[in-house]
Amino acid sequence: MAKFAKFILLFVGLALFWAVVLEADLDELWAEVSRVGLRGMAVVMFVYAFYFAADAFSWQLTLPSVGCNPCWMGRMFLVRMVGEAYNNITPTASMGGEPVKAWLLKSNWNIPLRDSGASLVIAKTTSMFSLVVFTAVGVLMLFEHSQLNSGHRVVAASGLFFLVLAVVIFFLIQRLKLSTFLGRRLEKMSFGPKLTMIARATEDIDRQFASFYSQHRNRLCWSLMFAMSNWILGAVEVYLIMDFIGHPVSFGEAWMVECMVQLVRTVTFFIPAGLGTQEGAFLIAVDTLIGAPSAGIATALVRRFRDIIWIALSLFVGMFFAVTPPRSNPS
Repeated sequence: MAKFAKFILLFVGLALFWAVVLEADLDELWAEVSRVGLRGMAVVMFVYAFYFAADAFSWQLTLPSVGCNPCWMGRMFLVRMVGEAYNNITPTASMGGEPVKAWLLKSNWNIPLRDSGASLVIAKTTSMFSLVVFTAVGVLMLFEHSQLNSGHRVVAASGLFFLVLAVVIFFLIQRLKLSTFLGRRLEKMSFGPKLTMIARATEDIDRQFASFYSQHRNRLCWSLMFAMSNWILGAVEVYLIMDFIGHPVSFGEAWMVECMVQLVRTVTFFIPAGLGTQEGAFLIAVDTLIGAPSAGIATALVRRFRDIIWIALSLFVGMFFAVTPPRSNPS
C-alpha cells in the first residue's frame, strides 16, 4: 500500500509539472531556456558543485570518526552524490538515499552504521536549522516588497511557521531521546522481544546525539555555517540563471525566490524531488516579484536539466563503489 501511494504521489508530481509548463507560451519558454547556452550551463553546474560541496562538508563535520582532511572531503562528496541521486530517483520523499550513504561508508571505509546513521540525522538537523534562518530572512524581505499582498504574506508566514515547527519537533526527538522511550515501550509489549535489537540500536544512536551536541559544539557551529552557505549558493544560482535567460533580478529578489521555493518544497516534502511543486513555486514567485511567469518556469527547467546531468554523473560515480563491507579496518 505504501509503495502504491508513493507512485501515486509521483504521478501527481508529473501532472503538476505538466500543468505548470502549459501555463507558459512554449515558444517563449524555449527561447528563454535556450539563452542559457553551454557557457551558462557550465557556470550553473560550477556553482552547484560548490553548493553540493558545502552540504557534503556540513555532513562530514557531524561525523567525528572521520577527519576534516581533503581525502575525506572528497569521499564524503562522492558518497553524497550517489545518495542524493537515489533520493531524487526513488519515490521515498528524499529518504531513499540516506541508507545508501550509510551503507557506502560502511562498505568502503568500514564506518559503523550507527555512526553514519547518527551523523545523517544531525546533518539533516543543521540543514533544517540553517534553512529556518535563510527563509526567515527571505520572509522578512517579502514582507517589505511592494508587489506582495496580504494573502502572499500570510502564505509565506504560514510556510515559515510549518518549517519552524518541523525543525523544533525533529530536534526535540533527538534531545529528549523520544526514540529510546518509544523503543522501550514497544519492548515491553507482547511482541517486544523481537524488537530488542532495534531498541538497543535506537538507544545507542540517541547516546551519540547527546554526545555530539555536548562534546562537539565547534563542529556543530561549523556544520551550521556550511549548511547556511549551501542555501545562499542556491540563491546565487537563481540570480545567475535569471540573468542568463534575460530577466535579471537583484540578489535580494533571487533570495526571496529561493526562499519561496524552499518553503513550498518543505511543505510538499512528500512529492518526489518536488516535481511540479518546485516549478509551481518558481512560477508564482517570479510572476509575483517581477511579473514574468515564463521566466520562473524557465528558471525551474534549467534547474531540472542541471539535476538530470548531476544525477547521471552521480550514478556513474556509484559504479565505482564497493557494495560489500571490507573484512578489516582501513589502515
